[in-house]
Amino acid sequence: MNGTIHHILLRHLSPEGRRWLEGKLAALETDFKPRSFYLAFGACPRFLGKDELQFTEAEYSSFNAIYPNFGATSWTNDELGRILLMCALPPSDNHAVLEELFNTADYRELMALYRGLYFLSNAGDFTDRAREGLRTNMVGVFDALALDNPYPARYLSEDAWNQMVLKAKFMQRPMYRIYRIEERKNQKLADIFLDYAEERWSAHRPVSPELWRFVAGFVSERSLPGLQKTFREGDELERVAATKALHDSNHAPAREWLAEQGVSTDNLPPWNEIGRRHERAGV
Repeated sequence: MNGTIHHILLRHLSPEGRRWLEGKLAALETDFKPRSFYLAFGACPRFLGKDELQFTEAEYSSFNAIYPNFGATSWTNDELGRILLMCALPPSDNHAVLEELFNTADYRELMALYRGLYFLSNAGDFTDRAREGLRTNMVGVFDALALDNPYPARYLSEDAWNQMVLKAKFMQRPMYRIYRIEERKNQKLADIFLDYAEERWSAHRPVSPELWRFVAGFVSERSLPGLQKTFREGDELERVAATKALHDSNHAPAREWLAEQGVSTDNLPPWNEIGRRHERAGV
């Protein structure tokens, strides 16, 4: 995995940046010292720069093979350099070394650390750290782990996953960017979001149309009234989301009720498009 990062990143660095990074990686391999790693990690912006990287289609394809969804977001020189340094740590030592760094890292360093967890050969050893990271109220740090990152979908338990999704909702983050939503949706989360919708309605507050994505597939006698309410009283995008949830349902009464409304379901947008529209609306 780190061979792909190494090969591609070097092509985007200046000659001075390549020499510096190669030297630090060689030092970690031949004479590993935690202090050397910490110093190199902190110096990446100075020697590699912070420019956003522009990859070719072939490079994106190579990265996506090792890091699903890699092309969904931007990456910078220093960020990938830091991740390459993380991957160079001996797996027998990397948990202790990185845990120390997590406790002292600045904002941008934390973003690189959380985005880099999936690249590690022993990524599954860092689930406790990932759960700790998801408690943050720093938007950029939370997004680095929760959005577009394949780590939570692959390694977090159902309860930890649900807590992450709920936190994303409370922080008003674009939930459509959470990787592998459809595969990790579950009944417990659908019930939690239905409770949340009912609380919002009791306080005369709107409910995000993205919420119904997590109910779709779990529509039941309990959730049907809420979807009917949204269909009748919601704004245009909320109605679209409710219609889609009802249409996608295996609950016969829900599909029958929707058919009785006489609305077309031929051109319903994908859930990600509903999420993007909601994000653009800035609600």
